[in-house]
Amino acid sequence: MEYIARTVESETYETLLRQMEKTKVLEAHLMATGGSFDHFAPIAEGLLREDAVRSVIFAPGGIVEGVFPLEGNEPVIGLDMNSAGFGNWEAQEAIRKGELILAGPFEMVEGGLGVCGRLPVYLEDGAGGKRYWGLVTVTLDYPDIFADSPIQQVNAQGCACRIWRINPDDGQEQTILATELPLVEGAAGFRREMPLFNANWTLDISSLTPWYRRGSLWASLAGSLLVSLLAALAVHAVGKVRRMEREESVRQIRDLRQQLEREQTNMLLSQISSHFFYHTLSALQALIVMKPEAAYKMAGDFSRYLRFNLDMITSRSGQVSFREEMRAVRAYADINREQLGDRLRVVYDVPDVDFLMPALTIQPIVENAILHGIRPKVGGGTVTISLREEAEAWVVTVADDGVGFDPDAPPEGERSVGLPNVKKRLAQFSGCHMHIVSAPGRGTTVCLSLHKIEKNMD
Repeated sequence: MEYIARTVESETYETLLRQMEKTKVLEAHLMATGGSFDHFAPIAEGLLREDAVRSVIFAPGGIVEGVFPLEGNEPVIGLDMNSAGFGNWEAQEAIRKGELILAGPFEMVEGGLGVCGRLPVYLEDGAGGKRYWGLVTVTLDYPDIFADSPIQQVNAQGCACRIWRINPDDGQEQTILATELPLVEGAAGFRREMPLFNANWTLDISSLTPWYRRGSLWASLAGSLLVSLLAALAVHAVGKVRRMEREESVRQIRDLRQQLEREQTNMLLSQISSHFFYHTLSALQALIVMKPEAAYKMAGDFSRYLRFNLDMITSRSGQVSFREEMRAVRAYADINREQLGDRLRVVYDVPDVDFLMPALTIQPIVENAILHGIRPKVGGGTVTISLREEAEAWVVTVADDGVGFDPDAPPEGERSVGLPNVKKRLAQFSGCHMHIVSAPGRGTTVCLSLHKIEKNMD
């Protein structure tokens, strides 16, 4: 249930993040024009490509004067966000805190339900200080914005889920998202707080079957009682031997814990290298001046890459969903494509499936292909990532047409760290292994055979 809750929370955050970042585009436009939005329509067309994005709004002093598109949203012109009304409390709170705040869901004056991102904007006052200009807003149709939420798959996994908030307009609980089958009273479950853009949402999740109706539980209890009785007899008969074995087990557990801590630290150091930080931040610094839109995208890719890596370092199970791993792969590839330009091409031949797999296995191999295969090659090259399903395993192939290397030669440099680390990590999971084919000047192909840890999550 904790894994499901984390997945639902992560996907909800990613969905909103893509839209909330658009408020920064509105803010940047006002800063560039000194507070004018007269010629914003061409930019608005790019921001409104997604069906769930209803409108973008400019409200000098908190009073709406500009809305794109205007057609169908005429009633919002003149709306005073400083007054009472649905969604206005969050607008006033955003002004008070000087931060972006997520508002809604609530009934919009232009009709329908929506959620909004309210961002206060401050412009230079000419004396080196800042003056409050007003609010910018991105309005999203609700519940359309959550049409692809993984919460719809939770019932199929034997659980029920509900995301809710306390509506500041009336002080009542408001359900935001919920599974078709509701939470079951008396079933095992827990609550998870979801702070999203200075709004407080809460996620409740529970099993669909109450604990006292689980036949497996009573069978397990009976079996445990029998085993306990047999264990007590065995301990009584060979007490001294058992005490010695117990002491040895404690020592082994302590040694394993220390080893895991060392491996966890080594994983962090091997996956987040200082040179990647340095080159990415240097590229960002240059792009902010020369290509602001490219810098904006790279910053988002870098943020998602770091979040995935740090989440996986602290993961207790050492497993992750294939979609999350591919999210990190795409973020890392996009950052390098921004740096290498046409010298790097990445092809994805991946069906829309999801399954559990060992964490941090595909991304390091893609990193290896780009750094040691494509970068050194004159004219660059292509990295191809593909996935196919076999009866007992998922097979991931990462192929590049780069400079290649001799797999039988003594390992050196970073390649000697990355690929052995992946091989060692796969060895911890039964049925998982890696195969490498490469030769100088002929590129490299790495095949990962990932034993099906559990059935396809879809």
